[in-house]
Amino acid sequence: MREGHSDVRPVEQRISNPRPGIAEVASLDEKQQAEQQWEADFSKGISHGTHVAGILGARNNGIGTVGVAPEAEIVPIVLFRDFYIPSKHRAWGASDPGAYAQSNRRVAEAVNFARAQNVFVINNSWGRNRTPIDVKFPNSERYFHLHNLFPENRFSHANIFDRNATAAWEAAANEGRVIVFAAGNDGWNGETGQIDIYAHPINRDSRDANEPIDQVSTSPGLPYVKRDGQQIVLPENIPSLESSFFLTSNDLRGRWLAVVNVDRRNVIASSSNGCGIAMEFCLAAPGTYVQSSFASGEKYDHKDSSSRTSTKRRYGDADIETGDGYGTYSGTSMAAPAVSGAAAVVKSAAPHLTARQVVDILLRTATDLGAPGTDPVYGRGLVNLARALQPIGGQNAAGGRGQAVAPSADTRIAFSSAFGNAAPSATHHFGGFDSYGRVYRYRAPLQDRVLPGPRLSGVLALNAADGPVPLASGRGITAMLRHSTVPESAVGDGSSVSFIGARHRTGLSIARRKASTGLSPASLMSRDDRGGTAGPEWQGVWQGLVPTARDVFSGETDWQLAGGMRAGAYFSRAMAEGATRRGEAYGLTDFGIAAGFDGENGGGIGIRAGRLTEQGRFLGSKPEGAFALSRPTRSGYLHISAEHRLSEHVSVGANLMQLRAQVDFRHDSFVRDTTLKASSAGAHLALQDAARPGDRLTLQYGQPLAVTGGAIRQSSVMGYTGGGAYRVDDTVLDLGVRKRHRMAQVMYRVPLADGISGFAAAAHHRNWSHRGGLGNNLVMFGLSMRR
Repeated sequence: MREGHSDVRPVEQRISNPRPGIAEVASLDEKQQAEQQWEADFSKGISHGTHVAGILGARNNGIGTVGVAPEAEIVPIVLFRDFYIPSKHRAWGASDPGAYAQSNRRVAEAVNFARAQNVFVINNSWGRNRTPIDVKFPNSERYFHLHNLFPENRFSHANIFDRNATAAWEAAANEGRVIVFAAGNDGWNGETGQIDIYAHPINRDSRDANEPIDQVSTSPGLPYVKRDGQQIVLPENIPSLESSFFLTSNDLRGRWLAVVNVDRRNVIASSSNGCGIAMEFCLAAPGTYVQSSFASGEKYDHKDSSSRTSTKRRYGDADIETGDGYGTYSGTSMAAPAVSGAAAVVKSAAPHLTARQVVDILLRTATDLGAPGTDPVYGRGLVNLARALQPIGGQNAAGGRGQAVAPSADTRIAFSSAFGNAAPSATHHFGGFDSYGRVYRYRAPLQDRVLPGPRLSGVLALNAADGPVPLASGRGITAMLRHSTVPESAVGDGSSVSFIGARHRTGLSIARRKASTGLSPASLMSRDDRGGTAGPEWQGVWQGLVPTARDVFSGETDWQLAGGMRAGAYFSRAMAEGATRRGEAYGLTDFGIAAGFDGENGGGIGIRAGRLTEQGRFLGSKPEGAFALSRPTRSGYLHISAEHRLSEHVSVGANLMQLRAQVDFRHDSFVRDTTLKASSAGAHLALQDAARPGDRLTLQYGQPLAVTGGAIRQSSVMGYTGGGAYRVDDTVLDLGVRKRHRMAQVMYRVPLADGISGFAAAAHHRNWSHRGGLGNNLVMFGLSMRR
């Protein structure tokens, strides 16, 4: 079956990726020539098979044309030992049953040879015309021919392939091969279709075709004839019997495609058959004046460097113009390899695909032509390789064990400001599947959060709460109430009540809304009346992650022990808001124990050990899709603060917090659980009564809460191995901050009258929200009033 060749000599065919192979059944069916004539004519190289092979896989080497699948390996098979002669005057059929049987034997041998070569796509740019019938128009010397395809008034596949050929096709299909067939060039289509008309009868052996013709219609469009007094209407769209043979076998259906020819306007060529009864598994492809490779013997004669003339040869009824080993042909033979090449590329991109899946992808992604939907002219539409290579249907992130874990579109992380912009600025990919299990690379959307800068209103609001109001007193305990409607105040938009005894103190607070003041000079305006240490009041870990919270409920109790020692416990619950750009509120709780020592001179040490629990988040960040969490994130932390009074008017202090978060991801095959580390630190210097009695000057340097260590370790299917199996890649996304936020703030407050104070504040922030190069400067003057 390797007699002859389909060489693409001008186009280098050294294939770097031999998958998948394509068997090209190369020539049109013609009555067999004498062996000597065949050898002579074939050596001249009309190049039908070579032309088809170039459309399929001509390599992109900068010469001539480029095939649809330039990396495919082509297995050339010459089916019939005939060079190309247009077949409108030649036919197989009842007039030569022996030749027809012989052709079926060759078909079976060719298909079995392709199977032995383990090709994936069998391209069939050939067809056979059965015995034609001469029909003469009334009052005219013109003739047209009607192929003997309509026994008993119907388009019949009876005996088109014999038992052996049918078995070969079915075996190829069941082994998972795609079969692509040119739909034929008889002009049977209902849009531009034509019936070839000739001035002379067809030159044929008519021994078995002398059926009487009673009448020929002269109405516009496709004609009908009457045979033996019975009207036979010619269908508007008839693919060749070979191209639609899959309709006879469930084994072939779904693995077989018929192909019609469209021109550059995507209009079906007048010579092309329509999809007709094959329309559910029929595609259109460019097949009109297609430039492709010719045998190397056909080329231009170069006369000089600026001009060239073409060699023009005549073979039968075909005028073939060639040059430099390239030329143009038209027909469904040229359209079929475009579809075969597309099937090869789709398979190469996803080696695990079955033949049925490749066919289904090409059908689903075709560009609709003609009447909306599937129609009998264009079938499912124009083959669209670009669309076929895009994901189809549901798309899901792919875990390291090759399973879909969550929708790709929902797989993302919005980070809080504690992570800065280092991780969100990284290009992080993961693998995903479409509905066919094809692997694609997706870029994970990683967002970062920039906290709002400090405002004058925040400083003014610190003293906006009402002063403590006694509620009741008895048995050595006094109840005090404070209230505010300003979220930026120490109380927030809510109320707090304190129960103060000789040796203990308990406070409860409820706020509809509360804002963090940790990054505002407002935090320097008061002392921590509960802890005994100077500097920023304890706000809770959550205020280092989010700017605001609602429905805040908190409480704390503190007991004085012997020798200045104290101990207590605290808790808070809130709905955090604005932690990320995806600003949905989420629940958190913060609780722990507190201990400390108060020195005689007003200094002291405070220790808090607690745990922060976040619902569906980690350190304020929101993971979604394949990054979703399986349980709330629990972060343990230790906060130490100390203050020492250097003199009656001068004190210094420092604070440090270390945090460790355990992040438990839901999809362990996609991303492994991880541990994050974070810290914050600060120092301050306070001068009391520096310029006048009651004034206070405070300087602070600090590093807000930032992630200092941890990574997302991901395993995902990212592609294919050389053997076509899924390839799993491991990636690491470092979550540590690159540029820490550093701030320096100064505040001076001086009493002016009863309940009225003046203040001046300045703040300088570098790498705001842990974003390198982002700064924030603030200078404020104002008055604060306490009711």
